[in-house]
Amino acid sequence: MRRGSNQLRVADFNQAVVLDLVRRSHGVSRADLQRESGLSSQTISNITRRLIDDRLIRESTPEGGARGRPSIPLVTDPDGAYSVGVHIDPARLIIVLLGLDGEVRLGRQDHTPQATNPSEVTAFIADAVSGLITEAGIDRARVLGLGIAAPGPLDVDAGLLLDPPQLPNWRNVRLRTDLHEATGLPVLLDKDVTAAATAELRSSPQSSTSFVFLYLGSGVGASVVLDNQVIRGTTNNVGEVGDLVVDPDAEQLEWSGRRGGLAAACVPEALVLQAARVGLMPLPNLNDYVAVDDACSTLCTLASAGDAVAFRILERAARRVAVGLGVLVNLLDVPRVVLGGPLWDRLSSVFLPVIPGLVDRELVAAREEVLVQGSAVGDQAAAQGAAELVMDHFLAPRASALMVG
Repeated sequence: MRRGSNQLRVADFNQAVVLDLVRRSHGVSRADLQRESGLSSQTISNITRRLIDDRLIRESTPEGGARGRPSIPLVTDPDGAYSVGVHIDPARLIIVLLGLDGEVRLGRQDHTPQATNPSEVTAFIADAVSGLITEAGIDRARVLGLGIAAPGPLDVDAGLLLDPPQLPNWRNVRLRTDLHEATGLPVLLDKDVTAAATAELRSSPQSSTSFVFLYLGSGVGASVVLDNQVIRGTTNNVGEVGDLVVDPDAEQLEWSGRRGGLAAACVPEALVLQAARVGLMPLPNLNDYVAVDDACSTLCTLASAGDAVAFRILERAARRVAVGLGVLVNLLDVPRVVLGGPLWDRLSSVFLPVIPGLVDRELVAAREEVLVQGSAVGDQAAAQGAAELVMDHFLAPRASALMVG
């Protein structure tokens, strides 16, 4: 429970405490705020009045049926503040505009520009963000900032993309500074798998939750949430699991990943290579991530339509992914697995019937079955998580691990 202080000198912190309690609720009374924060009734009254004047919260309609004078619930004002989240996947660029209530107001998805010069991609993002804000018709002054979810490795403190394997020519790119200069907005940078787990955590109705999030996109990664905390790692680069061996007898593919590794089991490039090898489709240019992503979509469509060869390729991938998830669950001792990312919706119809039972077979500890489920957020999880991080950085009563530019 987040506790405040009645000393005037930390009034800003107390205001953040109260706002955070309102943001995490679906309606909370002033008496509840006093009880949960430890602040005096006068302090709560003063803070809530300021928050209402600042249009960050508002009074809602009391629920019917209560005896006596009903308390007036306080809720966030959805238009009080906004943030923008951008997910840079090598194949897809996803942008969302988030309201203070945590709901996505607008979103768009584009093919990621296959430019050799990162500045061209930065300019594209800046134009797209500006267009989304304009389309929403909101006051730009109410936009707190821009969150970027990108593939690692990252230097979060310096705001750098260090050398992402699937983004050629992006070595030591000053993404945070470049986007700040291009948009005029404060910018935060986070790893895609971590941002996606953050969005999944925010969507959970449970008061306490722990899970492994397996991210499936142009690459594969994992993040873990323990007791409502997203584990970031000492350099904010947690989750590099692509080389985890899940099938030592796997076929040799003409690509750079580890033979039999988790990435070789499920990333679009590997799946398309397998499909081309058996004559199911022509092999696209493997350096064109958009073409590879489109070919993978075709493979998934064929499997859903009943093509036996396409189905076998994806079912074998699901079995190998289950082995990797079993290793992660055994290591981390979590009760739940969530699968998500830009590729997940296309794989889910084959993966979900296969993976849960196989993960349970991999467990070494005597425990109840592990719950395996698809993301509640969808393919925009990383972008939404990046936008959530901006909200937390500016509004939550805790120091952020991220640096803002």
